[in-house]
Amino acid sequence: MKTQSMLLVALASAPMALAHTIFTDFYVDGMPQGDGVAMRMNPNAQHASAPIASLDSDDMACNVGGTKGVSRVQSVKDGALLTFEIRAWAADPSKERLDRGHKGPCAVYLKKVDSASTDKAAGDGWFKLFDHGYNNATSRWCTDEIIDNNGLLSVHLPKGLEGGDYLARPEILALHAAKDGDPQIYTGCAQIFLESSGTLVPESTVSIPGYMKYGEPSTDFDIYNKPNSQYVVPGPKVAKLTARGVQSGSTSQTDGLKPEGCIMENGNWCGKEVPSYSDEIGCWASDKACWDQSDTCYNTAPPTGHAGCKLWEDKCNDIQAQCNAKNFKGPPNMGKVLTPEKKGIDVGQIMATAGGGVADDAPAPALRTSSMKKEEEKPEATTTPVKASPAAPKPTTSDSYERPLIVHEVSPMAPAPAPANHSSLSKVDAPALTITVAPSSAGAPAPTAAPQVCPKGWKCVTEVELVTTTVYVTATYDGVAKRVSVHQRRHVHRA
Repeated sequence: MKTQSMLLVALASAPMALAHTIFTDFYVDGMPQGDGVAMRMNPNAQHASAPIASLDSDDMACNVGGTKGVSRVQSVKDGALLTFEIRAWAADPSKERLDRGHKGPCAVYLKKVDSASTDKAAGDGWFKLFDHGYNNATSRWCTDEIIDNNGLLSVHLPKGLEGGDYLARPEILALHAAKDGDPQIYTGCAQIFLESSGTLVPESTVSIPGYMKYGEPSTDFDIYNKPNSQYVVPGPKVAKLTARGVQSGSTSQTDGLKPEGCIMENGNWCGKEVPSYSDEIGCWASDKACWDQSDTCYNTAPPTGHAGCKLWEDKCNDIQAQCNAKNFKGPPNMGKVLTPEKKGIDVGQIMATAGGGVADDAPAPALRTSSMKKEEEKPEATTTPVKASPAAPKPTTSDSYERPLIVHEVSPMAPAPAPANHSSLSKVDAPALTITVAPSSAGAPAPTAAPQVCPKGWKCVTEVELVTTTVYVTATYDGVAKRVSVHQRRHVHRA
């Protein structure tokens, strides 16, 4: 029984390997744009939710790989409500959004650019639209507000901003390890085109990276031993806007539009209808064209997953079945849009209105939803959020906050499986999911000895044997093998 006890202790004490978060998508006036659409995020699915490695890195602008844009740019109206969503598992919004111990401020920045899809993001030109740190009246951090709002951070764009391309950058700074020199930044960028004839521009801008440094009060703050009410958010103040005089930005979007003929979306990939056919040669040619697009879909899928690729596979399987049945007129359901219908949501709490942030010592911001009328038509409804418990005293272990028991699962993002219904194709079996218990965070100091007398409210453990097992699973997908098999199958069919 000792081995079993040791394993239980190990599970209970093991921190979650990816107890972090990633900005996965955004909503415009409560309408989802689609997972990964027009979003710059870390392309590595296994590490997408990790914090930025260095405050001095270009990754600070739009995350790892964020100096390279994506193909789509999403249009938004003047004064639109932008809502950014975070997830600990990029492909699964049903799971935890952010570990409650990751306490800290949040902010939203904008950068006016010539091209949202090609601008390198890093450098000068950024201005702050909103920030929020610690609210002394409610004893809550901005991260508490986001977590309790189902991972959503909503802000209004100021009315009258100059039109054209922008990068919209939400930011979370987690301070749980800041005292140890490890402030953790989580960020990403939405590529947007602002449909506006306004003339407002910021009076000043800052550089990212550069606006936040190590060793500053905002980045090395000890949330366990200092009054949290003393915290001051990093970076510049919310930008003051001034009229340029003459509108110089573009009011008509020409780049980054959804391609014509797009019938299926997955992130920034669009599937287009395959050629029509009326004979066997044309049928198999369309079948191949469908699977070639499927390969591209899987190979370019963002960390948010490949749900659209799976739906596209159904179309390819249908074409293949028709070819096998000698029904050489198609494709079936030609031109039908396969992308699931997007439905608007109630975004819940809105952290800021156009033109200002939330004062850290002010009462909790009012709750506004996308279904409410404008302020001049109906007063805002205010609610009092649940007051969080005061910060616990600093424990003597290497981790300075309590973590819930969470067993890390293998990321749902995996290379694409071979089509399931290819009766004549070589089959690639998808690997089974493996539960992995991760060791403590890399580089963390060894735990100190437990005190002889437990502080009030704490449970002391005098001896813990930590047993961890890491299982590595490599899944491969050989798109070339699949295409060769298709060729062989067609050859057999024609014989």
